[in-house]
Amino acid sequence: MTSSIDYRRARWLLLIGGFGVLLLTAGIMYVRRVETPEVLATLFFMGIFVAFMFWNIAGGVLAAVIATVAYFLARQPAIDAVGIESFGGLIASRSVAFLAFGLLGGWANRQLEGSLTKLELYDQVEDETGLYNARFFVQDTDLEMSRAQRYQTIFSVSSIEIPESAVGSMSRRLRASTLRDLGRMIHEALRTVDRASFAISDGRLRLAVILPETGREGARVFTQRLVDRVAAHLNQRGGKVDPAEIVTTEITLPEDQAKLEELAEVFKAIDRAEHPEGAEVQAS
Repeated sequence: MTSSIDYRRARWLLLIGGFGVLLLTAGIMYVRRVETPEVLATLFFMGIFVAFMFWNIAGGVLAAVIATVAYFLARQPAIDAVGIESFGGLIASRSVAFLAFGLLGGWANRQLEGSLTKLELYDQVEDETGLYNARFFVQDTDLEMSRAQRYQTIFSVSSIEIPESAVGSMSRRLRASTLRDLGRMIHEALRTVDRASFAISDGRLRLAVILPETGREGARVFTQRLVDRVAAHLNQRGGKVDPAEIVTTEITLPEDQAKLEELAEVFKAIDRAEHPEGAEVQAS
């Protein structure tokens, strides 16, 4: 689950905001009895806006040309009456405005798309708790395994799974504050070198903590304390959690490499579900 603003959501937000501004401007012009062709010219910017938001510079330029032709046709009755000389400068200025809007808007939209796509690709924070997300866990376990093999050290991973029904009966606001405070509590309870990742999938809250330089017994003790703290926190907020129902896993490397790879596959699947576009980029 993620609430990060990707490009598609940002595009629709910009379209709604831009349409609102343009419609308001056109409405004020109409109320003030501005000439109809000038009101239409303002509305033509909406078509250019849509075009460059979906097709970047090429779409913006094409829409600008169409808008120029439409504006000329809107002025045609007046041109036939008094001659084009009276409107040449106005038509030229409108044409330049349409073209500049299409070019600059298309360029800015392409930059926005690239920036948000890159942000989504390298996002490492889970939004609801502020802890690391599934993608970070996969990348960090690979890094930790390489470090352990190189320096002949050990590390452990503590993982717990809680039924999502533990927070399912909460209101949206209470759920949000509960998970946010849960993330803060876990972060404060960790050592500086420990890294906690959180994800929700298949009706389960999944929490995995990487514990460098920690052996099997240390991981077992940590996991039990983690279960007690998480269960107490959720129950205090109105959740229904029986610590005995929490599924726990302790993995110590290098002995349990197969178990870690299995857990990493679970988090990889979560990452692919949350970031399908980013997963495609990484795979390529």
